[in-house]
Amino acid sequence: MARKLRLGLPRARRAADANGGAAIQSPLRESPSFLVRMAQLSAFDEFYRYFAGLNMTPARFSVFVLIVNNPGVRPGALTEELRVKPSNIANLVNALVADGFVDRRRDKKELRANMLFATKSGLKAFKEMWEVHCELDKLLLQPLSASEYKSFVALMRKLDRFS
Repeated sequence: MARKLRLGLPRARRAADANGGAAIQSPLRESPSFLVRMAQLSAFDEFYRYFAGLNMTPARFSVFVLIVNNPGVRPGALTEELRVKPSNIANLVNALVADGFVDRRRDKKELRANMLFATKSGLKAFKEMWEVHCELDKLLLQPLSASEYKSFVALMRKLDRFS
């Protein structure tokens, strides 16, 4: 399932080629919020390459990871953890249920609430997906040393100050 990371030409070179050979001048290259967004776009591009054919999106995978690691989690908890609208969580969960990866069960303590569990086939698929995800994380941060990698993760957690 693993695919080789395709880096291609640097974005600045592609932009210059698209601009008749003239380099694009952008003060945004010094903007942390812009750089985080560009890194996210790069990560999503590679996610779609690596997860091609698995009917998985970054959002769906995030929900699936939380369900696998928190058996019996309620959709409302997913909404809070991922900062996603309840209707979007419902759509993501519905897709995972339709794929046979997740099962909904009524909470016996609160009959109006659902609890979410990974199915056996979901757990099997998750194991493979998680390995691909970990490989992708390593490849995306390959330019960083081990200590830079740890620092990067720590800094990203620090910037997510509302978690």
